[in-house]
Amino acid sequence: ALGTFFAAALSLFFIPALIAALSIYNKNASKNNQVNKNHLLDNYFLIPLKNLLIKHPKYILTTWSILILISIIGIFLIQRSVDIQEYFRKDNPARTAENIMINKFGGSKPIFVLFKGDVQSPEVLNMIVETSNYMKGSPDVRATNSVANLVMEVNYGMGEGIRRIPPNKDMIEQLWAFTLDGNDILKTYVNEDMTEAVLISKFMSPDNKAKIEFAKYMDKFILKNSSEECEILITGMPFVDVTMDRSLIRSQFGSLSIALIMVIIFVGLILRSLKTGFFATIPIIAAIIILFGVMGFAGIPLNIATVLVASVALGIGIDYSIHVISNVKYLMKSHDDDISHALGETILVSGKAIVINVISVSAGFLILLFSEMVPLQYFGFLVALSMIGSGVGSLTLLPVILILDNRRVLRRRSKR
Repeated sequence: ALGTFFAAALSLFFIPALIAALSIYNKNASKNNQVNKNHLLDNYFLIPLKNLLIKHPKYILTTWSILILISIIGIFLIQRSVDIQEYFRKDNPARTAENIMINKFGGSKPIFVLFKGDVQSPEVLNMIVETSNYMKGSPDVRATNSVANLVMEVNYGMGEGIRRIPPNKDMIEQLWAFTLDGNDILKTYVNEDMTEAVLISKFMSPDNKAKIEFAKYMDKFILKNSSEECEILITGMPFVDVTMDRSLIRSQFGSLSIALIMVIIFVGLILRSLKTGFFATIPIIAAIIILFGVMGFAGIPLNIATVLVASVALGIGIDYSIHVISNVKYLMKSHDDDISHALGETILVSGKAIVINVISVSAGFLILLFSEMVPLQYFGFLVALSMIGSGVGSLTLLPVILILDNRRVLRRRSKR
């Protein structure tokens, strides 16, 4: 927002002053007044587009409707991704190391289960063992470590000769005093007051659905077994990823909805018509729907970078609609509400500026395709795609909407 403000200030004050100071405009005035009939952009794109808009507006409306319907199908195919390894290319050393950890060492994403209670009581230790066995029921958890494992091993070697938790607290305290007390490794699993213990494990799968299923799986167990004597809490990277996944959805819908409402209100106030403000956002909304459709069909996931694309596209793309609507309104006032003439002139004048702007902005964002971070590559590609969609929408879909709205207004006037 701050960068946009400074860019606008420079465009309004510095650039005109620079042109005036260098007398560029005066030197080239005679040249600029001559119509270049051989301009490729005019002859091969803008003039044919103008004729198509005026003669066959329903063709364009039908084409956009088909694209939007197809894109809506693609929206349901969008996947979400918050796993850090997917931020790197497949040949990146960090991702290679992560795959080795998953395949050879049971993963790298830690899971911590906290138990609050008397750690030396058989009830708490047995609950730790029960939790460990339950976690191993998941295909993505291979092993667990806790103080309960140490107590069972000590009981096997120096106590009953059986790998189990001793049945009474006195036996546990004796084993603890003779073998575990003062052991540095114990500090990893138990606090000094003996009121909290932690079970440590690792989660293998990077798949988001697997994390969500595991979170539900563990929540069910904790809800059933947590009590005042032994309170159970769980955290770790899989649960952080699940929380981030939920935040992605809320952020996408929340930020986009607020942005759309604010844009409609502000543009409506500037153009003195909420209806016009709504018309201005239609090409952007259509472009965003197509953008999400492409993400779904192309397998581009929704992550912390791509979740920003829609809002960025809305903020940048609305400029094109404002240019078209403002110019059309101005020309209609000076040409007796002739929508065909106003749109024709707008396409030739504002259309050229929009095309150049789309190409320059898209080229700037496409540089991100060379980034080492995959989310930034997706971000650059999607912003460029949204700019193209917004630009095309403002030069095709928006004029059609203005033409149809103008015809509706004229019909009402004729009936009166």
